Amino acid sequence: MKNDRETMRPFTPFKNLLNVDGLPAEAPNSRDNFLVREGNQVHKALIYIEAFYGFFFLFVTLIQGYYYQSVLNAALFVFSCLAYIIQYKGYAFYSKIFNLSQLIIILALMFYFPASPYGIHANDSVLAFYIPVSVGTLIAFQGKENKYGYIFSGLILLVSLTLIVFDPHYLTDQPVATLTGISYDLLYNIIGAAIATFTEVAYILALNNRLNESLTKANHELDNFVYIVSHDLRSPLLLTKGLLDISKLKVGEKEEVLKYLDLAGKSINNLDDIIKEILAYSRNSRTGLQYESFDLKTIIKEIKDGLEIKDGPSFSFLEEYNGDSRIYSDKGRLHTILRNLITNAVKYRKKELNDTYVKIVFGKTGNRFTITVSDNGQGIARESMDKVFDMFYRATSAAPGTGLGLYICKEMLEKMGAEFYLDSTEGQGTSFTFTLEQATPVVPA
Repeated sequence: MKNDRETMRPFTPFKNLLNVDGLPAEAPNSRDNFLVREGNQVHKALIYIEAFYGFFFLFVTLIQGYYYQSVLNAALFVFSCLAYIIQYKGYAFYSKIFNLSQLIIILALMFYFPASPYGIHANDSVLAFYIPVSVGTLIAFQGKENKYGYIFSGLILLVSLTLIVFDPHYLTDQPVATLTGISYDLLYNIIGAAIATFTEVAYILALNNRLNESLTKANHELDNFVYIVSHDLRSPLLLTKGLLDISKLKVGEKEEVLKYLDLAGKSINNLDDIIKEILAYSRNSRTGLQYESFDLKTIIKEIKDGLEIKDGPSFSFLEEYNGDSRIYSDKGRLHTILRNLITNAVKYRKKELNDTYVKIVFGKTGNRFTITVSDNGQGIARESMDKVFDMFYRATSAAPGTGLGLYICKEMLEKMGAEFYLDSTEGQGTSFTFTLEQATPVVPA
């Protein structure tokens, strides 16, 4: 009976806003750099909020007939987009300085030029927006940048007090009119500032929850790592030691000694595989994505050449390419993912069959590409489908392994923002498919 398809988390652009796993490759793994990185994530969310409100209030003020405020709201939208571009180009700190400076100035100008023809300051309530800006500023500047958060928050307080205390654009003898009914300016600004503050706090709480989940996951994986060090790493070491001790006792029996040395070599190779997988997981968790242009066929050939089993009467290595195989992605992670998937297909093949195979199918549509690795091997039992992506889980003991392969694949694909799923039928074979969006190549200035 066919197993249900296991669909993993689909990629959405907003998922990256809550990404707290790992650091950019160029940043040392320190507390300050981690906090700065999370501050950059908060600032990116603030830019989205600003751009939305600038765009929204552009139309509100146009409808009201406050055209100069429409210009300021349009400027807020444009400058927010520029701040996003600056951050996207890798200048996160300068993006924060630019964005918060223009925001303070635009809000001050909105206050200074009244939104009403009456002799009162009907737009005083725009100062309510300084509340979410001040809160966001303190959180956007974290770690070694926190002094700038205090500077900007103090500047916001100083500007708002100055605007309230000194009001030079009205004459002291100007008659003051009285408004009756609802002040829509007050209503719009207070509601807008409240929603902005709520959105900001909700995002920060979500980021904090995601961080707690990441820490819980890290603690769980640390417990598992202690287990593998004490069991999976120690066992081959003890086995190798025992085989070498036996070889010493049979030093005069060449055939026996060679047999034990061969077994010791296999044990060492197994130990080396475990260490490589642990290192691959470690590199994935602490380094950022590293994009480059490469030909997928080259990676497949490298993996194929490294396999212990070659094409022959009992095993076939099949490839199918639909579209240009040159892509722009994280080559190192993609190599690790494909190596694990292809190696699994080889390890868990049906050795009693004469037509076993592993098949790689590549397809490209626009800026996205899909890779499927399938085989006609042992397959995965239905009760194991929910567990095969767990750390150190092995669905079968029929072949050697640590249970880290699919776990590492999942972690890397999630970090790369991929859509992926596993489809398997016990006794018939397994198919693993993932879809990735190519990164945009960075053109040197």
